[in-house]
Amino acid sequence: MARFGRSFVQAATQPQYAQGLFTAAQQMGAAPGKRREQERLEALKKMGPVEQAQYMKSIARTPDEILKAQQLETSAVQQGSLRSLQGLEAARQAAATDAEKLKIERIMTRVAVQAGVDPTSISGRTQKESDADRQRDLSEINLSNKERERDERALMNAYYATPENSREAFEQKAINKGFGNVIEELREDRERDKLFELQMSNASTKAAENLAMKKAPLPDSELRTRINESNIDPKLKDQYISELDDIKQPDFEAGETWNPGERKLAEEAMRSLNTAVRNEVGREVARKSTIRTDIRRLEQELTEGPSFRDIQAQEAEAKRQLGSTWYSDPSEEEIQEKAYELALFVKQQNIKDLLEERRFQLGEKPVQEPEEPKEEKETKQIGSFTVREI
Repeated sequence: MARFGRSFVQAATQPQYAQGLFTAAQQMGAAPGKRREQERLEALKKMGPVEQAQYMKSIARTPDEILKAQQLETSAVQQGSLRSLQGLEAARQAAATDAEKLKIERIMTRVAVQAGVDPTSISGRTQKESDADRQRDLSEINLSNKERERDERALMNAYYATPENSREAFEQKAINKGFGNVIEELREDRERDKLFELQMSNASTKAAENLAMKKAPLPDSELRTRINESNIDPKLKDQYISELDDIKQPDFEAGETWNPGERKLAEEAMRSLNTAVRNEVGREVARKSTIRTDIRRLEQELTEGPSFRDIQAQEAEAKRQLGSTWYSDPSEEEIQEKAYELALFVKQQNIKDLLEERRFQLGEKPVQEPEEPKEEKETKQIGSFTVREI
């Protein structure tokens, strides 16, 4: 041990050895600092952009460092908010109802402020899209209705002109294309139209054969039957019957005959009246077809939720019904849910009223809501009394 002490003292007195000890001591003192620095670096790598900026601000020592850290924090918050906005917009687009979209939109307006985005560029987005969708649907429905009316009109004109041997094939083709209700309503009228034309043709032939006697009557009874059995408005029926009565024919039983040219005028008037009846039957069929199309549209709307505007219109009533207490007010979500419920009820009630009106226009009876079965309570016989259990 004494020998080691003497050797150490001798070595320590040498300059090179003293410098080595100094360097070693310096490195030993720096090691904890390096470890701490490495640990801080690893922790910094695991942080998000906002946390990194906040950390840099916490260790800043000069005004310039603090300012740079604050700028980094603001930029990080904005970038994070922008990414959040993109995610929220995707969620809003995927939402099933306008109510859900509106809820997400309100969150987006708050996030937009943090992202440095003008919130007015987001507010009202759902309403604009909803209005645009409904306008597009309405335009498509109107276009579809116009196209169908045009096709129905062409079908009606062709149907009356179709030869009898091609009638069945024509009807089947029209039914396959979705015009079955039109064919159903026109079928009987077409038969009456053909019968009248046949009677007119027979009357003309008979008149030619009995030219000298001039006693060939016109088939007004067939036209009268056609008018009375048609689907046209009752007031118009009365008008046509009155016009038919004004077409006077001679009293053949009393020996009267047609005057020269009189029969031809009466025949033209009767054919013109028959054509008017045919056209009016077609218009009535088209009118009913349009009503049926509207009924199908309303039935589809009955399965859909209320629009953005409908929900907004009920917000004040929702707040009133939910009410407020001295310790709390209804949340925005509660108000929206209640407004949606109220808007849905109002919409469905309005559509049901319109459906009843449209069915009445078709001559259908109103659809009666099924009554809920009443629960029959059991009874017991106590002596001479029958007692119903409560």
